[in-house]
Amino acid sequence: MFQRPIVAADAPPVTPAAFRQLMLVETGQRYAAFRKTLTPRYGRVLIDIAFGYAALAALLGLTAQATGLAGGIGAAAIGSIGIGFFVAYLQLFIHEGAHHNLAADRRTNDRIADWLICWQVGTSIAAYRSTHAEHHRHLGKPGDTETSYRHALTFRFVTEMLTGVHALRVFAERKAQPRTKAAAPSRLPLLRGLVLHGILLTGLVLAGGWPAALAWCGGVAIVFPFFATLRQLLEHRPTPGMIDEGDAVTRLFGDGPFARTFGGAGFNRHLLHHLEPQISYTRLGDLEAYLCGTSMAGHLDARRASYVGTFAELIQERIR
Repeated sequence: MFQRPIVAADAPPVTPAAFRQLMLVETGQRYAAFRKTLTPRYGRVLIDIAFGYAALAALLGLTAQATGLAGGIGAAAIGSIGIGFFVAYLQLFIHEGAHHNLAADRRTNDRIADWLICWQVGTSIAAYRSTHAEHHRHLGKPGDTETSYRHALTFRFVTEMLTGVHALRVFAERKAQPRTKAAAPSRLPLLRGLVLHGILLTGLVLAGGWPAALAWCGGVAIVFPFFATLRQLLEHRPTPGMIDEGDAVTRLFGDGPFARTFGGAGFNRHLLHHLEPQISYTRLGDLEAYLCGTSMAGHLDARRASYVGTFAELIQERIR
């Protein structure tokens, strides 16, 4: 019977290259053969995206029912939290699009990503794909393009997240990154996003649902960036005593309803994604089950966490 190895919580992470070598030595070609069976379940992907849009539609519909100035503003404030949460949920699928896991055909994959996901933030899947690739290559090192986890969870940083200061900083940093002429960003995705946002907001206002329009603005501009930044920080920032500050870790979170929406599209199994970036989130559960029968089991156990528990540990970082 396989015995799970005990791995300390502060042990250094296993790199993708070391992981593949370990699997080759331990399983020969068995792991490689198993990996080939982990083909994406595209039907589930579309259902999960539809769920996000259904949640947004329900929230907009409920918020639009508010009456009176005070009632409308109150409903908008509450509605913006839910809208921001589910916009953040849907935006996680841009990540699957970057890894060509939204559809079997790559052109269809990119169209789904651009028209169902990317429009909300005025970008394109091509632009995101080139930026995200550097995150995988340089995680925790200079050159990483997704570095919100380097900020401690302080009151000041939370304020910066909620006021848009951090989002503007990230935007400015990415604009400053050197680009080749071929990689120069197009203005078309931004224009598409502005037009679609404008159509939605105009329709809501003309239908008398101004509280829903206000909630959409607050959700997209304030709440969504907050949740997106907080999620990345919880995924990658080391807790006190783990490893040298400035490096990054990857974690395995739970599989409950909150974890599967806050960490949707497989982000709740982010450790596995960094080990096998091309495997669809729809098969990460199968990958985890397989690895639990290998010597990787101890490493997975050492990185298991909860969002609430990790948040509490990071809050304590400046107190200790």
